[in-house]
Amino acid sequence: MIPTSQIFEQVGYVINLESNRDDLMEEDQNLKALCEDTERAGREASRRRQKLTSQAENWLDKARAIRAEIDSIKLQFERRPTFCNGCFPNLRSDYALGKRAFEKLDRVRRFINERRGMELVAMSSVMERDVEDLMEEAKTLKAQCDDMESEGREASRRRMRLTNQAQTWLGRARTNLTEIENIKSEFDRSQASNNEFFSDTLAKRVVEKLESVRQDLNSRSGIQLLAMSSPPRVMKMDVPTVGQSSAQRTMEKIWNFLHDEHTSVICIYGMGGIGKTTLMKAINNKLEATREFDHVIWVTVSKQLNLQKIQKDIMDGLRLGSNENASYQDRSTQLREYLSNKRYMLILDDLWNPIHLSEIGIPTNKETRSKIAITTRIANMSALQVCSDIKAEKIRVETLTEDEAWDLFAANVGKEVVSEPHIKDVAKEVARECGGLPLAIVVVAKVMEGQNKKELWQDTLRALRASAPEIEGMEPEVFLRLKLSYDDLRDEKVKMCFLYCSLFPEDDEIPVISLIDFWIMEGFIDNVNNLVDASNKGHQIIEKLKRRCLLEEAIIIDEYVRVKMHDVIRDLALYIASSSCDEGPKFLVNANVGLNEPPREETWREFERISLMMNEITELPIRPECPKLVSLFLSGNPITAVPRSFFELMPALQVLDLSDTNITSLSVSSSSLLNLRALILSSCLRLTEVSFLGQLKELQFLDISASGIRSLPKEMQNLVKLKWLDMSEISDSLTIPSNVMSGLSSLEALHMLGTNVNWAKGSELAVENDLTLSEVGKLKRLTILTITIKEFDCVENDVFLQQFPKLKKFKVVIGPGSSNAVSMFDCMKEVRINGGNNYSRGVKVMVAHTEGLELFNADVKDVSQLVGVANGLRMLTIDGCQEMEYILDWCDVGENALQNIEVLRLHHLPSLQKLFKGEVPQRCLRKLNKICVFECRYLESLFSSEMVQNLDQLQTLSLRSCFLLEEIIEGHDKSLPENPLRQLRKLKLVRLYELEISQRREMQRGKLIHSSRNVCNGQIKSLKCQMKNQMKIEEFEELDEEFD
Repeated sequence: MIPTSQIFEQVGYVINLESNRDDLMEEDQNLKALCEDTERAGREASRRRQKLTSQAENWLDKARAIRAEIDSIKLQFERRPTFCNGCFPNLRSDYALGKRAFEKLDRVRRFINERRGMELVAMSSVMERDVEDLMEEAKTLKAQCDDMESEGREASRRRMRLTNQAQTWLGRARTNLTEIENIKSEFDRSQASNNEFFSDTLAKRVVEKLESVRQDLNSRSGIQLLAMSSPPRVMKMDVPTVGQSSAQRTMEKIWNFLHDEHTSVICIYGMGGIGKTTLMKAINNKLEATREFDHVIWVTVSKQLNLQKIQKDIMDGLRLGSNENASYQDRSTQLREYLSNKRYMLILDDLWNPIHLSEIGIPTNKETRSKIAITTRIANMSALQVCSDIKAEKIRVETLTEDEAWDLFAANVGKEVVSEPHIKDVAKEVARECGGLPLAIVVVAKVMEGQNKKELWQDTLRALRASAPEIEGMEPEVFLRLKLSYDDLRDEKVKMCFLYCSLFPEDDEIPVISLIDFWIMEGFIDNVNNLVDASNKGHQIIEKLKRRCLLEEAIIIDEYVRVKMHDVIRDLALYIASSSCDEGPKFLVNANVGLNEPPREETWREFERISLMMNEITELPIRPECPKLVSLFLSGNPITAVPRSFFELMPALQVLDLSDTNITSLSVSSSSLLNLRALILSSCLRLTEVSFLGQLKELQFLDISASGIRSLPKEMQNLVKLKWLDMSEISDSLTIPSNVMSGLSSLEALHMLGTNVNWAKGSELAVENDLTLSEVGKLKRLTILTITIKEFDCVENDVFLQQFPKLKKFKVVIGPGSSNAVSMFDCMKEVRINGGNNYSRGVKVMVAHTEGLELFNADVKDVSQLVGVANGLRMLTIDGCQEMEYILDWCDVGENALQNIEVLRLHHLPSLQKLFKGEVPQRCLRKLNKICVFECRYLESLFSSEMVQNLDQLQTLSLRSCFLLEEIIEGHDKSLPENPLRQLRKLKLVRLYELEISQRREMQRGKLIHSSRNVCNGQIKSLKCQMKNQMKIEEFEELDEEFD
């Protein structure tokens, strides 16, 4: 029996037929309006290069289908069958039509509801375009950062430095680049998940960061890059704000003593990490605003007092050059004479031992009203007489009060974290456990930064309270609190990388490249495919340790980036790695402490790593028992011989560093050094006999650079596990027997730069004392190659040349008398050619894969034959080519030449008459941003008016000693393009006696106008002022003195 409700429902289809039809037609109009709105939104989005979301498009397709079905129902209504000419309805037909209308009405209403609140326009297309723009701007920003850092390294060799403004810009730019990487990662994750909707927050971050990067790029033009070469009166230092009341009171005491005419020496003392150095840095910076002292000199001392180093640091700070052969006494006299009529302040940071400054050359006469300030951990000043005849005023630096400690902790951990009610109480307990020690407070706060889970805070509090002091005195309390930062590293390999830094001497500035190489040798860096990837991972670890305040970036004094350890942090590492701490490996470190003999044999037994580097040790123990010893560092000692039985009881030894010693040979028994992975013998100038190398079957890393080795033993071909071989800078001819090189089947990195090897020519077989480059070409795993090849014919070797497309990094120096000086380029792939003229196929193959090309003293009129094949060339230097008339003829090279060139340097080209011959193709030189021209004496004009149109990225132009140069842009009467050189930011014009820059037109931003005749000094001064004000040039050389 059919239920009553169902009967009523079916009857209702007939009774409500007309009303359902009217409702359906009304909803159809509503649906039509929504469709039109959606289509209109799609057209508007398309106009803005956007699109509808896939959800909106699917809805629209379904809506059109539904409306088609409604039209079908409407047609059925119009043709509805009846009986007796419409007098009676056809109930069967009306029932079917009524049911269909009712169901369609219900579906339409639900479908309309789906449309409400639907996101119509996808942001993906805009976001993608913005992200692409952001990444392009980031590339430009990174290039400028790299250029600035390169300029800084170069300037440091001239005793100049980056200005504080430049360093601030560089830091901000590097921060922006890091944040851009994070944004790109988040964007990529969204795309990988097929999510075409991007959060408003991410979109806003992209737009804001794009604007920030463009501001950085624009602001770069207004930054003075280098400071004056004369010594600064005060070298300003980076220092956190000293806001605590107790610290302010201590600063006030120090400041008052500085103005007390009866006080000459001030001693600031307190425990390690208490903030002594920070206070004195603040004082140092405060003195910059006054004119009280002619010089403020900062010197960092160390536990092992080295008077000669202190003397050198003082003289370097004052820019006082002296003869390298001058004696200690001669330098003392020079320093005393210079300071005798100066009012100076000398700050000696971290002094541990008595010091008589008069021996160094520091005058102590009170007439100059000079001051000496020292920081030390030694409270008993009776044991520390800075100057025997001068009394020192003592100021103790106290720990922070509880309130001050909390303020410092909250400022570093983030007030938004500690303000949460469930966190604040336990966070205060954590801050209290730091004992008021600023360094501990900052380090622990950095560990907890951003943590908002109460359980993590409670665990941190438990860890702090559980570490009971094990050593009497103040230092263990510092270690046990600072150790939290070490524990938080988690990764055991990263922890070892940190501890490893303590093997180097105190206050040592460690080259990052060397440090990472040691980490790789030790096996701390794993899960990588090759040595290039391992090096990249090493740089990531360096940055991680720096972020955790466990490493500091040192001042760059040469081409190498360096890091150092804060002395308290180094003490922490030694504490962890010593017998005083149950955790970690056991280190014995006596590096650069003035040892004349090694520690007693019985003390070696329990240690895993021993560092005795940079001492005065001449003899080693006969047979020390070291069953656990993994690494041994003896570098920098005047050791003349290693006992034959020395290694017999070192079965676990893996890394041995004997570099810069006086050994002449190294004789080992066949049972010794079976597990040795790395052997460093660099700068062993007297070392000639290395027949033992063939016995080291497990050896993976070998460094014999700058040694006295004349020949490699044939047995070296058995080192099938060797990955890294450095034979660079061996001055005498090095003999490598045939098949030795090709036998090193695992070799990934080969360094032979500056080493003279008798390479066989072409692909001919090597004679007894010659080596063919085919052996290098057979090294299938090679990814890094640096090599010097004296003769051009030797590179005509197909097996060798086939390696170049596979290399990730190479530097090749070709030609007789080739220079191996540090390149001005920052390239992964570089070729340097010395001499020659009609270059062979082999040379061109190498050049075809290079990013940087340097050509010295070549007998060529142009470089078309080389540049024509180097489509990836980014940097080009041409120096000393006497016959060169132009760089290249565009008719000889085609349209792909110099499309990627960024830097062009032309030096000492006496025959150069023009840069290029022929019309510059439209796509060439578009990326060129730096041109330096030096001593091109017959060059009369630099750019043609057509060529200028391609130089829309040129930012730096340096012209020196081009005595006949009359015009920068050629053509006195020719019309110039609008705003040529509009990106120019740095202009240097030096000793250009025929140059005048016409002022007949307005000098708009970046607009250099051609010239005619000489310029007098008055015109120069006017010109310089006009160019600085109107062209927005960042740097304009002081022409007045140069032209005089």
